[in-house]
Amino acid sequence: MSDLGLTMRWEAPMTTDLLSLQKTINAASKRIEEAYHRAAHAAGLSDSAFDILYALHVAGEGCSQRQLCELCFTRKQTVNSAIKRLQQNGTVRVETGPGRATHIFLTERGRELVTNRVTPIIDAEMAALDALSPQQRTTLSTGLPRYADALVNALDGTGGRR
Repeated sequence: MSDLGLTMRWEAPMTTDLLSLQKTINAASKRIEEAYHRAAHAAGLSDSAFDILYALHVAGEGCSQRQLCELCFTRKQTVNSAIKRLQQNGTVRVETGPGRATHIFLTERGRELVTNRVTPIIDAEMAALDALSPQQRTTLSTGLPRYADALVNALDGTGGRR
């Protein structure tokens, strides 16, 4: 049993350093998630609507719903519901493409919302990265994706495949 009351099944020796690192990563991840939630709420947006507007701004307008699902790491049903709400309030417009594909574009209202609410968040992200030393940024940019890949693979191995 761990100090959290959980039964550990990991065969490799679990060190105090790894447990401490896991707690640090989990706490940081939750703090970041909560900060994005507060930012979306302050913008008057749901988390999924915020993610869609952010993705449209960064990746460019005209993304398909499928691309938005991939960019936002969100299920199709969630993206579809958020797009419908954004369309109803005049933030995006949906155009049909070839086949069954639909493409999402910002309206003038949507562009204003992105400028006033999403761009400042991207600026905050850049400021946070700028606060790190070049070595810390390099370590983060190489270590975080490797950790994410290892964790996704380990979680997929528990039956939680995408």
